[in-house]
Order: sequence, then C-alpha cells, then structure tokens
Amino acid sequence: MKVPPASSREMKLNSRLVVLFVILLIVIQSVAPHKIWNILMIGMGGALVLAFFWARGLMKSLHFDRDVRSHLAKVGDQLQERFVISNQGRFPALWVAVVDHSNFPRYQVSTARYVSGRAIRRWIKGSVCFKRGMYTLGPTTLETGDPFGLFRVKIAYKRTETMLVVPPVIPLPSIEIATGDRIGEGGMKVSTPRRTVTASGVREYAPGDSLFSVHWLTSARLDDMYVRMFDRMPTSDWWVFVDMDAAVQVGEGPEATEEYSIIMAASIADRGLRNDRAVGLVAAGDQHIWLPPQTGSGQRWEILRSLATVDRGEKSLFTTLAESQRLMGRSTSAIVITPSVSEDWQNALMTLIRRDIRVTVLLLDPAAFGGRAQAGPTLARLASWGINQYRITPEIYQQPVVRDFFAWQKSQRSGTSSFTASDLDWSKL
Repeated sequence: MKVPPASSREMKLNSRLVVLFVILLIVIQSVAPHKIWNILMIGMGGALVLAFFWARGLMKSLHFDRDVRSHLAKVGDQLQERFVISNQGRFPALWVAVVDHSNFPRYQVSTARYVSGRAIRRWIKGSVCFKRGMYTLGPTTLETGDPFGLFRVKIAYKRTETMLVVPPVIPLPSIEIATGDRIGEGGMKVSTPRRTVTASGVREYAPGDSLFSVHWLTSARLDDMYVRMFDRMPTSDWWVFVDMDAAVQVGEGPEATEEYSIIMAASIADRGLRNDRAVGLVAAGDQHIWLPPQTGSGQRWEILRSLATVDRGEKSLFTTLAESQRLMGRSTSAIVITPSVSEDWQNALMTLIRRDIRVTVLLLDPAAFGGRAQAGPTLARLASWGINQYRITPEIYQQPVVRDFFAWQKSQRSGTSSFTASDLDWSKL
C-alpha cells in the first residue's frame, strides 16, 4: 500500500517584519555603511534564506499515512490505528505536529514528534470504544517549520475512514422470552443440518457432520459422502420493540436508559438468531427502523448496524405498537424494551394478547437510572395479566473503562528507497 498523496501543501511566512527588517538593513548599509549593519544584514539575510530552503524541503519531503486495523468494532473493543511519518529529504523536522480532525469520542491522536532526515517515524495508537455510532477517522493535518520559526508548513490529508461501533452483546441467562410456538406455525422452512422430522435434500459431507445424517444410498450411487438436510422445526418469530421516545428516557450519555435499551435489544436479537429464530426490530427514534423478521448472520448485521446509529425521537411506544400490530402474524412473540411506566402502552399490549401474540416486557427501572418513577406498580400490573416481565437495572452491564496507549517503533533510515506503510507489522507492536 503506497502512501496517499497530500491534498494540499503550503508554506507561509510567519511574519513579514523579518523581511522588512532585512530590507531596512540593506537600505541603511547603502546610505550609512557600518560594520554592525553589515553583520546584522548578513546574519538575518542568511537565516531567512536558510529557513526558506529548510521549510521548502520539509514541505516536499514529508509524507504521512494512517490505517485503522478494523472498520467494525463493538463497545468495549479496542480501536487500533497505525500512523507513519516519512521524511525523504535531508533536512530534519525538529517538530512535526499531527493535528487530527476525527470525531471519534475520547480519542486523542494529535501529537508532536521529531523526524530526522531520510527517516521514518512509526507508531500505533489505541483506545477503547466506549460509545456506539458511526464515526470518521481523519482528515489529518501535518504542521512543521524551520528551526528559526520564520516559516510554517502545513500539509493537509483529506482522506478519511469510517468506523462503525455496534452495541455490545451480553449474556441474559435469567430472561426467558415468551414464545408462541405452535405446530406448523411461525417459521419458514429452511434447510438445516440439525436433525428434525423431515429431510429436504442432500449435500456433500463436510467435516463435523454427524455420521447419523449420512445418506448411504446417495453416497453409494455417487461414490462420495452425502448427508441429509432437514427442515427447520417451526418456531415463532420474534419482534423486538425498542422505546426511543425522548420524553421517557432517563440519564445522559452511556449511562442513559436508551443505551441500555439498545444493549438489551442487541443481546435478545443475538440470542434469537443463534437459536434459529426469525428476529425483527422496530425502533422509532430520530430514524424509523423497521426490519421484518429474518434469520441468519445477515439479519444480525442489519440489526446491529441499525442499533448503532439510532438516537432519541419523538414517537411514543403506544403509537409504535399501534402502527405495528396489524403487520404482526399470530402466534408470534413481542419483546418490548422501555423505561416508561405509562399506562398507554400497557393497555396497547392487551390488543396484542387478544391476537394470540405472546408478550415479554423488559422494563428499565427509571429509579435505578436516577429518575423518580417506580417500576414496581407497572411490573405488578403486567404480572397480573400473565405477561413475562423483568426489571432491568444498570448492574446488568458494566461500562468499559477507556484506556489509551501508544506503541512506538524506533525511527528507521529510509535512504532513497520508496516508502510503504505496510512495512509496519501489527503483530510486532
């Protein structure tokens, strides 16, 4: 991978007073010659010329590159980015300021380093991803200058990279989802290697397949190992509803109720998809998320990506449930995640129950998150209706501790060979 070219390179004189002073000395020396004027003129003029060629050389010879190790992470993972400054000229850069314009939270990349002539300076910067979202790494600006501080060089790199941080997936052993499973209802027939009642076809044997699934007649006829593919057992679809109404949220930042709601939604969806459930997602925040129930890793990615970027909105949970109930099939499961204790959305659940939709409520206790409302009466009311209900507190998830680190590699002489950023191996640092 070659070093990307800079989008702009510019050199500016910090102050014109130096030039005016040199001109003034030349005029004074011409009018009233004296040894002191001559010394000052030669000294100041020589410093100005040397500073000009020094800064001009740095402007042409300095190159920069940055490369993120992965563009996808979840909250709690470590972000690692590789940085390289190459000085292909003879003049050393006594100071090179790296000015970062990324919007990644709590990520400090800006620094200042010394780079000698014909040398390469490399390092890796790391931090912990503590907040979900879509972020931009870059652009980046290099600032340097001559030793006398007369000229300032600015090299801009407009290249950016996108970083997606998805919500974490946590174990939820104590939460059981009420399912509406019925024989012959709720799921699509999808071929699976797991043994069920009926087989839908055969495929070639793969390492790890059970010998009990081998179809010996087909294997003998084709002179190769083949196993049977079974129909997936009918299961009910899961609809996950996330309440993103700004009016009912408690707290700010990573400790807010909507962040915990999103963590719960991601974890529930992950559990369902891993158990071959068809899982859908509904969230009405700053953007309306409507993902019909599907199975597979593609659906997991869509759910995590949607949850990573959604924010608070103005639509109430009651409205969201009312608009969605007509599109939900019978004998499905609805998982409602909310910090609201309003009776409006609770009454809306009765319509779902009458349509033979099994409901599970994950209620984030507002009092546990710093609010005034109590979850007890709401949980008791839901229990009296026979609805699975769980009280969620901040103790269910521990926020990651943000730690930054630098890993430096010693500067190396670049000589006249072309520089490539791939010279720096991640594993060595």
